[in-house]
Amino acid sequence: VSHGFVMVTILNLESYLIQGFEVVDHPLDLIFTLDQIGDNKLAGLEEIINSDEVGVAGYSSDGDYSLAVSGARIDPEYYFSKCGHMNLEEIQRSEFIVQYMCELALEWEQFADHVGEEITLSDDGLWQPITDERIRAVMPMAAGIAWLFGDQGLASVDRPVMMIAGTEDTLCPYRDNSGYIFENLMLDDKYLISFIDKGHMMVTEQETINRIRHFATAFFGYYLQNRQDY
Repeated sequence: VSHGFVMVTILNLESYLIQGFEVVDHPLDLIFTLDQIGDNKLAGLEEIINSDEVGVAGYSSDGDYSLAVSGARIDPEYYFSKCGHMNLEEIQRSEFIVQYMCELALEWEQFADHVGEEITLSDDGLWQPITDERIRAVMPMAAGIAWLFGDQGLASVDRPVMMIAGTEDTLCPYRDNSGYIFENLMLDDKYLISFIDKGHMMVTEQETINRIRHFATAFFGYYLQNRQDY
């Protein structure tokens, strides 16, 4: 706020022990909220809020939702290459990230029905992107959603992305998630800030928080405020 941003936080976008229908519902919630901000300017902020130049950031499951509104597309074929062979018992015996990602495969048909053909139908097998042209840049932190998009779905991302991740994250392993996502973004404007030897809960440390604030201000200042000096 002190650097000229208006920050909007959506309450009750909860984190989950499994990745369920909210991987589509919550990105849609973000766009719904953006519509509300654009159509109903808060008293006293009419000339301050610019709902046409928006950045989205989030941590952990909220990092997943931030990436989901970047133009990425769900790739069912890639997802099932990772999860389709597993049953519930195998999933429950697996490490956390497999449990988190793969239980959605067990109710995929219901999930697709819930999402609807407006998103699921396409000519190339990938689902339609859930995004909005007003979202100009995204900052996913500690994301664990790589398997849902795969390389082809990530190649559809079409706006600047800055990843934040700890190299010793055991909940959302660095190489298989943030590293994989970064490598498969076909963008010139992509960044990966790696916190060496830090784990998933690095955001409980004030020094880490301060550094993330620094990078967030520079990233969004450059792409939203045209601050070339950043």
